[in-house]
Amino acid sequence: MFDWDDLKIFLAISREGSVRAAARSLGTTHATVSRRLKILEGKLDAPLFEKGIDGAELSELGHTILASAEEVEKSVSRIDRVAFAKETSLAGSIRLTISEDLYSCVLAEDLAIFQTQNPQIELEITASNQMSNLARRETDLAIRITKAPPHGAFGRKIADSPLAIFTSLGYLENRPSLDRWITLDYKGASKPLTPGNIVGHSNSARVAQHMIRNGTGIGLLPCFMGDSDPELVRMPRTAPLPDNEIWALVHSDIRKNPRVRALLNYIYEIFKTHRPLIEGDCPRDVQDNGPSQPKKEPHVLPL
Repeated sequence: MFDWDDLKIFLAISREGSVRAAARSLGTTHATVSRRLKILEGKLDAPLFEKGIDGAELSELGHTILASAEEVEKSVSRIDRVAFAKETSLAGSIRLTISEDLYSCVLAEDLAIFQTQNPQIELEITASNQMSNLARRETDLAIRITKAPPHGAFGRKIADSPLAIFTSLGYLENRPSLDRWITLDYKGASKPLTPGNIVGHSNSARVAQHMIRNGTGIGLLPCFMGDSDPELVRMPRTAPLPDNEIWALVHSDIRKNPRVRALLNYIYEIFKTHRPLIEGDCPRDVQDNGPSQPKKEPHVLPL
Protein backbone atom coordinates (compact mmCIF):
# COMPACT_ATOMS: atom_id res chain seq x y z
CA MET A 1 0.00 0.00 0.00
CA PHE A 2 2.81 2.40 0.83
CA ASP A 3 5.89 3.45 -1.11
CA TRP A 4 9.04 3.52 1.03
CA ASP A 5 10.12 6.75 -0.66
CA ASP A 6 6.95 8.41 0.65
CA LEU A 7 7.61 7.20 4.19
CA LYS A 8 11.20 8.42 3.90
CA ILE A 9 9.90 11.88 3.02
CA PHE A 10 7.51 11.78 5.98
CA LEU A 11 10.41 10.96 8.30
CA ALA A 12 12.60 13.68 6.81
CA ILE A 13 9.94 16.35 7.35
CA SER A 14 9.34 15.17 10.92
CA ARG A 15 13.09 15.46 11.65
CA GLU A 16 13.88 18.64 9.75
CA GLY A 17 10.73 20.57 10.69
CA SER A 18 9.75 21.79 7.22
CA VAL A 19 9.27 20.64 3.64
CA ARG A 20 12.07 22.91 2.44
CA ALA A 21 14.58 21.61 5.00
CA ALA A 22 13.56 18.01 4.27
CA ALA A 23 14.13 18.57 0.54
CA ARG A 24 17.58 19.95 1.29
CA SER A 25 18.50 16.99 3.51
CA LEU A 26 17.28 14.50 0.89
CA GLY A 27 18.99 16.27 -1.98
CA THR A 28 15.76 16.82 -3.90
CA THR A 29 13.34 19.67 -4.64
CA HIS A 30 10.67 21.32 -2.54
CA ALA A 31 8.08 20.43 -5.19
CA THR A 32 9.01 16.73 -5.13
CA VAL A 33 8.75 16.52 -1.34
CA SER A 34 5.39 18.33 -1.34
CA ARG A 35 4.03 16.08 -4.07
CA ARG A 36 5.12 12.85 -2.39
CA LEU A 37 3.71 14.00 0.94
CA LYS A 38 0.33 14.70 -0.66
CA ILE A 39 0.34 11.22 -2.23
CA LEU A 40 0.99 9.61 1.16
CA GLU A 41 -1.64 11.74 2.89
CA GLY A 42 -4.08 10.83 0.12
CA LYS A 43 -3.51 7.13 0.75
CA LEU A 44 -4.05 7.66 4.46
CA ASP A 45 -6.97 10.04 3.87
CA ALA A 46 -5.69 12.37 6.59
CA PRO A 47 -2.98 15.04 7.07
CA LEU A 48 0.32 14.06 8.64
CA PHE A 49 1.46 17.58 9.51
CA GLU A 50 -0.03 20.82 10.73
CA LYS A 51 1.37 24.32 10.47
CA GLY A 52 2.99 25.37 13.74
CA ILE A 53 4.95 28.33 15.07
CA ASP A 54 8.27 26.61 14.30
CA GLY A 55 7.25 24.99 11.00
CA ALA A 56 5.63 21.66 10.22
CA GLU A 57 4.35 19.84 13.31
CA LEU A 58 3.09 16.27 13.40
CA SER A 59 -0.66 15.83 13.33
CA GLU A 60 -2.39 13.29 15.53
CA LEU A 61 -2.04 10.68 12.78
CA GLY A 62 1.56 11.69 12.21
CA HIS A 63 2.38 11.03 15.86
CA THR A 64 0.56 7.69 15.66
CA ILE A 65 2.50 6.31 12.68
CA LEU A 66 5.92 7.83 13.46
CA ALA A 67 7.27 4.86 15.45
CA SER A 68 6.05 2.40 12.81
CA ALA A 69 7.68 4.42 10.03
CA GLU A 70 10.95 4.43 11.97
CA GLU A 71 10.77 0.65 12.34
CA VAL A 72 10.28 0.32 8.58
CA GLU A 73 13.30 2.58 8.06
CA LYS A 74 15.44 0.42 10.34
CA SER A 75 14.42 -2.73 8.45
CA VAL A 76 15.05 -1.19 5.02
CA SER A 77 18.42 0.17 6.16
CA ARG A 78 19.39 -3.23 7.56
CA ILE A 79 18.53 -4.90 4.24
CA ASP A 80 20.57 -2.27 2.41
CA ARG A 81 23.60 -2.78 4.66
CA VAL A 82 23.43 -6.57 4.44
CA ALA A 83 23.21 -6.49 0.65
CA PHE A 84 26.09 -4.01 0.42
CA ALA A 85 28.20 -6.11 2.81
CA LYS A 86 27.72 -9.20 0.61
CA GLU A 87 29.24 -7.53 -2.44
CA THR A 88 32.60 -9.02 -3.35
CA SER A 89 33.75 -6.75 -6.16
CA LEU A 90 36.11 -3.81 -5.85
CA ALA A 91 34.24 -2.16 -8.71
CA GLY A 92 31.45 0.19 -7.72
CA SER A 93 30.73 3.26 -5.66
CA ILE A 94 31.56 4.16 -2.07
CA ARG A 95 30.40 7.23 -0.18
CA LEU A 96 32.85 9.17 1.98
CA THR A 97 31.87 12.04 4.29
CA ILE A 98 34.59 14.42 5.48
CA SER A 99 34.81 18.04 6.58
CA GLU A 100 35.74 20.39 3.76
CA ASP A 101 38.61 21.85 5.83
CA LEU A 102 40.18 18.45 6.52
CA TYR A 103 39.77 17.43 2.89
CA SER A 104 41.32 20.64 1.52
CA CYS A 105 44.19 20.96 3.99
CA VAL A 106 45.18 17.32 4.45
CA LEU A 107 43.60 14.66 2.27
CA ALA A 108 42.84 16.06 -1.19
CA GLU A 109 46.03 14.81 -2.87
CA ASP A 110 45.97 11.44 -1.11
CA LEU A 111 42.38 10.72 -2.11
CA ALA A 112 43.24 11.64 -5.68
CA ILE A 113 46.03 9.04 -5.53
CA PHE A 114 43.56 6.46 -4.16
CA GLN A 115 41.25 7.11 -7.10
CA THR A 116 44.15 6.74 -9.55
CA GLN A 117 45.19 3.47 -7.92
CA ASN A 118 41.59 2.18 -7.84
CA PRO A 119 39.98 3.39 -11.08
CA GLN A 120 37.19 0.84 -10.70
CA ILE A 121 35.97 2.53 -7.52
CA GLU A 122 33.67 5.54 -7.83
CA LEU A 123 34.40 7.73 -4.81
CA GLU A 124 31.44 9.94 -3.84
CA ILE A 125 32.71 12.62 -1.46
CA THR A 126 30.32 14.67 0.68
CA ALA A 127 31.98 17.68 2.28
CA SER A 128 30.12 18.17 5.55
CA ASN A 129 30.64 18.70 9.26
CA GLN A 130 27.26 17.14 9.98
CA MET A 131 27.01 13.73 11.59
CA SER A 132 25.90 11.53 8.69
CA ASN A 133 23.92 8.53 9.87
CA LEU A 134 25.92 5.34 9.32
CA ALA A 135 22.97 3.07 10.15
CA ARG A 136 20.85 4.64 7.39
CA ARG A 137 23.85 4.50 5.01
CA GLU A 138 23.81 8.23 4.45
CA THR A 139 27.51 7.53 4.04
CA ASP A 140 29.68 4.39 3.92
CA LEU A 141 32.78 5.82 5.57
CA ALA A 142 32.87 8.93 7.73
CA ILE A 143 35.95 10.81 8.85
CA ARG A 144 34.49 12.58 11.83
CA ILE A 145 35.85 15.23 14.16
CA THR A 146 34.24 14.09 17.38
CA LYS A 147 34.84 12.74 20.87
CA ALA A 148 31.71 10.58 20.82
CA PRO A 149 31.70 7.96 18.02
CA PRO A 150 28.19 6.59 17.45
CA HIS A 151 27.03 3.22 18.73
CA GLY A 152 27.42 0.44 16.17
CA ALA A 153 30.41 2.07 14.48
CA PHE A 154 33.67 0.32 13.69
CA GLY A 155 36.96 2.12 13.22
CA ARG A 156 39.77 4.00 14.91
CA LYS A 157 40.68 7.28 16.42
CA ILE A 158 43.27 8.31 13.85
CA ALA A 159 44.47 11.57 15.41
CA ASP A 160 43.93 14.19 18.07
CA SER A 161 43.01 17.60 16.67
CA PRO A 162 44.20 20.47 18.87
CA LEU A 163 43.75 24.19 18.28
CA ALA A 164 46.46 26.84 18.24
CA ILE A 165 46.56 30.63 18.07
CA PHE A 166 47.55 31.72 14.56
CA THR A 167 48.53 35.06 13.13
CA SER A 168 50.15 36.60 10.06
CA LEU A 169 53.75 37.84 10.08
CA GLY A 170 52.45 41.30 9.19
CA TYR A 171 50.30 41.34 12.29
CA LEU A 172 53.25 40.27 14.48
CA GLU A 173 55.44 43.05 13.10
CA ASN A 174 52.86 45.64 14.13
CA ARG A 175 51.19 43.84 17.01
CA PRO A 176 48.88 46.19 18.97
CA SER A 177 48.93 46.43 22.77
CA LEU A 178 45.49 44.83 22.80
CA ASP A 179 45.16 41.96 20.37
CA ARG A 180 42.45 41.96 17.71
CA TRP A 181 40.65 38.62 17.80
CA ILE A 182 38.84 36.64 15.15
CA THR A 183 36.44 34.24 16.89
CA LEU A 184 34.42 31.29 15.67
CA ASP A 185 30.91 30.04 16.23
CA TYR A 186 32.46 27.09 18.03
CA LYS A 187 32.83 26.64 21.79
CA GLY A 188 36.56 26.00 21.70
CA ALA A 189 37.33 29.18 19.72
CA SER A 190 34.53 31.56 20.67
CA LYS A 191 36.46 33.75 23.15
CA PRO A 192 39.81 35.62 23.14
CA LEU A 193 42.61 33.93 25.06
CA THR A 194 44.70 37.08 25.46
CA PRO A 195 43.65 40.62 26.43
CA GLY A 196 42.01 42.05 23.33
CA ASN A 197 38.94 42.97 21.36
CA ILE A 198 36.83 40.84 19.05
CA VAL A 199 36.98 42.43 15.60
CA GLY A 200 35.62 39.54 13.55
CA HIS A 201 33.42 36.48 14.00
CA SER A 202 32.40 33.67 11.68
CA ASN A 203 30.70 30.28 11.65
CA SER A 204 33.35 29.10 9.15
CA ALA A 205 36.92 28.20 10.08
CA ARG A 206 37.86 28.80 6.44
CA VAL A 207 36.57 32.38 6.60
CA ALA A 208 38.36 32.97 9.91
CA GLN A 209 41.55 31.62 8.34
CA HIS A 210 41.33 34.19 5.55
CA MET A 211 40.68 37.03 8.01
CA ILE A 212 43.72 36.03 10.07
CA ARG A 213 45.84 35.68 6.93
CA ASN A 214 44.84 39.19 5.84
CA GLY A 215 46.12 40.64 9.13
CA THR A 216 42.69 41.52 10.49
CA GLY A 217 43.49 39.79 13.77
CA ILE A 218 44.56 36.60 15.48
CA GLY A 219 42.48 33.54 16.21
CA LEU A 220 42.24 29.88 17.09
CA LEU A 221 42.29 27.34 14.27
CA PRO A 222 42.84 23.59 14.10
CA CYS A 223 46.57 22.98 13.80
CA PHE A 224 46.11 21.16 10.49
CA MET A 225 44.62 24.34 9.00
CA GLY A 226 47.05 26.89 10.39
CA ASP A 227 50.28 24.92 10.08
CA SER A 228 49.52 23.92 6.48
CA ASP A 229 49.03 27.58 5.48
CA PRO A 230 52.38 29.14 4.45
CA GLU A 231 51.05 32.62 5.22
CA LEU A 232 50.24 31.85 8.86
CA VAL A 233 52.40 31.28 11.92
CA ARG A 234 51.54 30.36 15.47
CA MET A 235 51.61 33.09 18.06
CA PRO A 236 55.05 32.86 19.72
CA ARG A 237 55.28 31.25 23.15
CA THR A 238 51.83 29.67 22.93
CA ALA A 239 51.16 25.94 22.93
CA PRO A 240 48.44 23.95 21.14
CA LEU A 241 45.23 23.50 23.10
CA PRO A 242 43.66 20.02 23.35
CA ASP A 243 40.30 20.14 21.59
CA ASN A 244 38.90 17.28 19.55
CA GLU A 245 39.60 13.91 17.96
CA ILE A 246 39.44 12.57 14.42
CA TRP A 247 37.90 9.15 13.78
CA ALA A 248 37.55 7.01 10.67
CA LEU A 249 34.27 5.12 11.04
CA VAL A 250 32.06 2.67 9.16
CA HIS A 251 28.99 0.76 10.29
CA SER A 252 30.03 -2.62 11.67
CA ASP A 253 27.67 -4.38 9.23
CA ILE A 254 29.58 -3.21 6.14
CA ARG A 255 33.16 -3.20 7.38
CA LYS A 256 34.10 -6.27 5.30
CA ASN A 257 32.85 -4.90 1.99
CA PRO A 258 35.96 -4.92 -0.27
CA ARG A 259 35.62 -1.26 -1.30
CA VAL A 260 35.03 -0.10 2.27
CA ARG A 261 37.97 -2.16 3.50
CA ALA A 262 40.26 -0.81 0.77
CA LEU A 263 39.44 2.82 1.52
CA LEU A 264 39.49 2.37 5.30
CA ASN A 265 42.91 0.72 5.24
CA TYR A 266 44.19 3.46 2.94
CA ILE A 267 42.90 6.14 5.34
CA TYR A 268 44.61 4.41 8.27
CA GLU A 269 47.94 4.39 6.43
CA ILE A 270 47.95 7.97 5.17
CA PHE A 271 46.97 9.34 8.58
CA LYS A 272 50.17 7.86 10.00
CA THR A 273 51.97 10.34 7.77
CA HIS A 274 49.66 13.26 8.54
CA ARG A 275 49.36 12.85 12.30
CA PRO A 276 52.29 15.21 13.12
CA LEU A 277 50.63 18.01 11.14
CA ILE A 278 47.16 17.35 12.55
CA GLU A 279 48.37 17.01 16.13
CA GLY A 280 50.40 20.21 16.10
CA ASP A 281 53.92 18.86 15.77
CA CYS A 282 54.77 20.86 12.62
CA PRO A 283 54.91 24.52 13.73
CA ARG A 284 56.66 27.35 11.91
CA ASP A 285 60.15 28.45 13.06
CA VAL A 286 58.64 31.42 14.90
CA GLN A 287 56.98 28.94 17.25
CA ASP A 288 58.58 28.35 20.66
CA ASN A 289 56.60 25.56 22.30
CA GLY A 290 59.35 23.26 23.53
CA PRO A 291 59.55 19.55 22.71
CA SER A 292 56.53 17.68 21.44
CA GLN A 293 54.87 15.13 23.71
CA PRO A 294 54.88 11.47 22.66
CA LYS A 295 51.63 10.33 21.06
CA LYS A 296 49.62 7.24 22.00
CA GLU A 297 48.74 4.72 19.34
CA PRO A 298 45.16 4.95 18.10
CA HIS A 299 42.81 2.32 19.44
CA VAL A 300 40.05 0.28 17.84
CA LEU A 301 36.40 0.53 18.82
CA PRO A 302 35.03 -2.73 20.24
CA LEU A 303 32.74 -4.71 17.94
